[in-house]
Amino acid sequence: MGPVPMMRAVVEVTRPYGVPTFASLNAIMLDGTGMCGACRVTIGKDTKFACVDGPFFDAHQVDWEELWDRKAAYSDEEIMAVGRTEPVARPRKL
Repeated sequence: MGPVPMMRAVVEVTRPYGVPTFASLNAIMLDGTGMCGACRVTIGKDTKFACVDGPFFDAHQVDWEELWDRKAAYSDEEIMAVGRTEPVARPRKL
């Protein structure tokens, strides 16, 4: 579990030693039902949805390039949305 670049780096460390490694792909989930397709990722030769088929997958089978592209697909919109949000007021202490 962790950021996508970290999980990918761990895979490259464990691969030569044959250490079973799993990745939690919850970082790319959006609606949790598979309807939106935002969490679609290739695992081996199969297309999976992280929210309904996972979130844990054999990290050595994850198509990390595709995953990175999918994760970055809405980054511009996310940056704009953060700029439009107002800080949430903290509850007053009693």
